[in-house]
Amino acid sequence: MDSSSQIDTVQKFAEVIGDNDDLWSLLIEREVSRFDSNLGYEHIIAKGRIIDDVTFSNKGKVIEIKHLKSSHLLVIVDYGVGLMFHYDKKQFIRKFNHIEPSIIFDQGKKLSLLQNIKIERSIIFDQGKKLSLLQNIKDEFENNFLNADNFYQLHCTEYISFQEYKSEKSKYIQNWVKTNLNFSHDLEQAAAIGTIENHIQVIARAGSGKTSTLVHRAIFLRKHCGIAPGEMLLLAFNRKAAEEIRERLKLQLQNSVPHAMTFHALAYALVHPENILFDEPDGEQNQSRALQIVIDDYLRDTIFYAKIRDLMMAAFHEDWERIISGGYDKTPEEILRYRRSLPREGIDGNYYKSFGEKLIANFLFEHNIKYKYERNFWWNGINYRPDFTILTGEKQGIVIEYFGLEGDPDYDDMSHEKREYWANRPNWQLIALSPRPLKDQGAEVFCELLKDKLENLGIQCNRLSEETIWSRIKDRSIDRFTTVVKGFIQRCRKLSLTSEELRKIISKHECVSKIEEQFLNLAYRFYKSYLRCLEDRGEEDFDGLMQKAVEVLASGQTIFRRRLGTGDLKSLRYIMIDEYQDFSELFYNLIEAIRKQNPQALFFCVGDDWQAINGFAGSDLRFYQDFHQFFQPSHKLNIATNYRSAISIVDIGNKLMQGLGTPARADKTMPGIVNIADMSSFEATPTEQENYPGDNITPAILRLINKTVKEGKKVVLLSRKNSLLWYVNYKNQKSKYKNGTLDSFLELVHSYLPEESRKLVTISTAHKYKGLQKDVVIILDAIPRCYPLIHPDLMFTRVFGDSIESVVNEERRLFYVALTRAVETLFIITESKNSSPFLDELNSRTKISVLNWSDYQTFIGVGTIRYITVKVGNQDGKGSNGTIAIKDLLKPEGYVWKPEVWPAWCRTYPAEGFSVQQYFNNTNWISQAVGIEVQFCDDGENKSEVYRVNQGQYYLVNENEE
Repeated sequence: MDSSSQIDTVQKFAEVIGDNDDLWSLLIEREVSRFDSNLGYEHIIAKGRIIDDVTFSNKGKVIEIKHLKSSHLLVIVDYGVGLMFHYDKKQFIRKFNHIEPSIIFDQGKKLSLLQNIKIERSIIFDQGKKLSLLQNIKDEFENNFLNADNFYQLHCTEYISFQEYKSEKSKYIQNWVKTNLNFSHDLEQAAAIGTIENHIQVIARAGSGKTSTLVHRAIFLRKHCGIAPGEMLLLAFNRKAAEEIRERLKLQLQNSVPHAMTFHALAYALVHPENILFDEPDGEQNQSRALQIVIDDYLRDTIFYAKIRDLMMAAFHEDWERIISGGYDKTPEEILRYRRSLPREGIDGNYYKSFGEKLIANFLFEHNIKYKYERNFWWNGINYRPDFTILTGEKQGIVIEYFGLEGDPDYDDMSHEKREYWANRPNWQLIALSPRPLKDQGAEVFCELLKDKLENLGIQCNRLSEETIWSRIKDRSIDRFTTVVKGFIQRCRKLSLTSEELRKIISKHECVSKIEEQFLNLAYRFYKSYLRCLEDRGEEDFDGLMQKAVEVLASGQTIFRRRLGTGDLKSLRYIMIDEYQDFSELFYNLIEAIRKQNPQALFFCVGDDWQAINGFAGSDLRFYQDFHQFFQPSHKLNIATNYRSAISIVDIGNKLMQGLGTPARADKTMPGIVNIADMSSFEATPTEQENYPGDNITPAILRLINKTVKEGKKVVLLSRKNSLLWYVNYKNQKSKYKNGTLDSFLELVHSYLPEESRKLVTISTAHKYKGLQKDVVIILDAIPRCYPLIHPDLMFTRVFGDSIESVVNEERRLFYVALTRAVETLFIITESKNSSPFLDELNSRTKISVLNWSDYQTFIGVGTIRYITVKVGNQDGKGSNGTIAIKDLLKPEGYVWKPEVWPAWCRTYPAEGFSVQQYFNNTNWISQAVGIEVQFCDDGENKSEVYRVNQGQYYLVNENEE
């Protein structure tokens, strides 16, 4: 580098940089010397005070360069004694000389420095501009929120990213809601409230506060944005939800409430029909009654009555597994996976695990042989439920086992053990049936084989007449047929089908069985007659009302009139829909009719595809999944934080729906409890066996409930169906409910609970409990016949496109709904070797704890009698002859041999009033006992006292002797 590039004087520096004042900053932190020598002053003013007789050096340090608005430049020099002087540029060049250290400078560096300074200046300018624009945006949020998006697009995109803008908007919404509504929203919820351009789909997971978000959006638009009440419409699918939304709005807006109603209420307000048919929840069932009239007319016709009877009799006997396997394009592996869930409904109305079991049940029913399905027995400490039990006396009878998985080594070993178990029970006879005759020779030969075996054991097998069999199942069969037909007709109505359109659909449909074909022919007649009935009587049902509303809108009439107020659909700017996952063709037609009259209306649709469980009622998830196709242009938003449930409950829901969408996040930090309750490992205590004979589910449920109600927590029992699959001993309970229903089971459970605890325990189907929650949820039936439940009626709705796949997918979502109702604790009742495929999936994806039943004490409730167990065994070291010698005396007294743990003859006695002295006085075997030990055990199998007996003499054994 040449010497010309070395600058050591102020004059040369000024010459080199010329007019580039920005480069004067190179002098900062350098010493500069004045031309004159040390200077002294009589007095000077420094930092606002007078200092007399100060002398200081002619050297100083440049500490700052100031660029003034007048284009002047000031150089500030610090002389080191608290004295600083300001010099303008010309004054500084004239008074100062040397620069130390010197500046190494060339043209390249000059250009580089100028560029850097320009960039810094630009950054400073941009930051200033950004801060200014952010303030402008906040002003827009405050004063003209509806224009904020437009303002951002026009003025801010160069300086503020869209992500930053959205963040600022969400923070503003959060603050507004907190200030005005005293409610805290997360950023996702706030984004949903504040996104007001285009159509919006909000994916709201369970417990994420979707209703609050929906309501607060309407309040924000009204209060802050000035949207008139008549310019907003909130739509819900049921009256309860609509009323809840309206009440929440009214709380904040008083008399300035937007329109809030159900779809049907809107249709009614448009059409104002004279007669409307609908079924009220727990009230008048007008539509069902009209449908029943149509069906009854056909039942009075002997020809159609015979067709319906033959159809239902055939349906109960059909091998649906064979039909479904052949009627759907599924791989053998897929069929095998869900084969345990396929429909096998017997003529008695119960469901069975296999077609073989269904045949056995039908045979017994048709031959008037009373039986119990899967009654509980105790075997080596496990809960054993043989397929069929025919009681022939007190604690004696015939057991039928259908070994359907014959050929599997583990299963065959278990089958062998079962044969041995019954061989050692002299009061019981076993009929073991193999699936081979059924597969090789058919159902008729199989039933003949069963008949021979039963008659060899003294059971008369005289088949009832067809008329007698029909008379016994007629009411249930007709009810079942009526239910199926009603469902079919309602599906047709929700698709807005005319009878001719239905006929064409049926004609193109390929039936997979004669039964399906017969049903569709009957259903078509019923549908045609139902439509004619409505027309003749001048009545309309809810679905027809929706269709009429579409016609009214198409004619140009958009005014709707209700008791709560009048509105004009053309005036609407914002339409908000709750539970959008339940949308159907019928609702879409109404919305489309509104959009044709009012294309400017913007839709805000909130729902959860993971909770779409109403496909059976006509809901179609394609409207949710293809939202962007139906509503353009549109945005998709998520609100995924679960504020309801503990971490483990949110996690298990996510695991079930893995790969099917945005997972939920837990807001709560508590881990919670998720436990599998395996009924196959439940071991009833003597007290439970005596109080609930043959019934394990009742004592199991009482154990789980007992631990929670003591803490004042609320519990709900959730079932897939309105009946329990487990055997329940109702013990001649007087009830207004039919035994086997959920209400009857809850009444039974309540009967054991103290009065004050009963209100803490409720019961429901999973479908009815959507949207609700409890501290503790007990899922009663995580087994194949419930999750998934592939109903026999699937065969009658294939014409609408229903399939195993669609049913299984919806059943998965229903299981998700059941899981996510829990706040703190979730118990999933199942059987380890007969668990739901969904539960099997969960176990493959995450470890779910299996509860230890011994951690849950026997519940001693109202009317429960405590029992103790007397065990009569051999003294240590005395061999087994002692009990062998007296077994024939023990058996008549009701003792049962139990070889597990400590081999002994066992019997239970009521604990109240029990006396050991009196016990020994009343026994017949004591005089012949040699080397015998008697253990008296409490309900937890704990020994309370131990006696040794020899030839009529007995004495108490102390702990040291033991």
